[in-house]
Amino acid sequence: MLDNQPQRVGAGPRLAAAALDYVMSTLAVMACAWQGWGWHQLVEAMPGLDGVRELYAPVEDMLVEFGLEQGLTSLLAASALLGVAYPMVEGISGASPGKRVMGLHIARPDGTQGDLGLYLRRFLVKHVRPVFATLGAVSGISVLGFLAGPAGLVVMLGTLLLLAPHSQALHDKLAGTAVFLRSDVVK
Repeated sequence: MLDNQPQRVGAGPRLAAAALDYVMSTLAVMACAWQGWGWHQLVEAMPGLDGVRELYAPVEDMLVEFGLEQGLTSLLAASALLGVAYPMVEGISGASPGKRVMGLHIARPDGTQGDLGLYLRRFLVKHVRPVFATLGAVSGISVLGFLAGPAGLVVMLGTLLLLAPHSQALHDKLAGTAVFLRSDVVK
C-alpha cells in the first residue's frame, strides 16, 4: 500500500463520464447503422426476428424513410456489436471514452496503475449483463441469457456503493479496482 495514496473519484465525475459514454455510444451505433456495412446480415437469422419486425413495423418504415436501408435489422446489429465493443475500450485501456474526456482512469485500489488483466476482469464484472447475453446468444445456452438480467441488476444496484466513503462500486470491489484522476494514478 502506498503511503501517499491518491483520492478515489466519487459518484459525480463517474456519472458524468457514464452520461458522456451513453451519448457517444448512441452516436456510434447510429453512425455505424447508417453506413450500411452489412450489419443487418448478422441478425437476419435471429430467432423471432419476424415478430420483432411486425411489432416495430412503424419504426421500420420510419427508419427506411430516413435513409437506413435495412432499417431495424441494421440498428439491432450495430447495437449488439457496439454494445460489447464500445465498453471493451475501457476493458483494454483502463478508461472509456467518457472517462478519458473527464480525465479519469481505472487503477488498483491503492492508486497504482493497472494492467490488461485487471481492466479485462473489471470489464467482465461490470458488463456481466451484455457479456452473459452475448455468450448465451452465440453459444445457444439459454440459461446465460436468463441469468444476464439478474446479474446485471445486482451490478447496477452495486453502483450505489459509490456513495460510501470508499468510493468503489460493487464491480470495482469484485474486480479489485478503483477510479482515480488520470494524473493521480501512480505508474
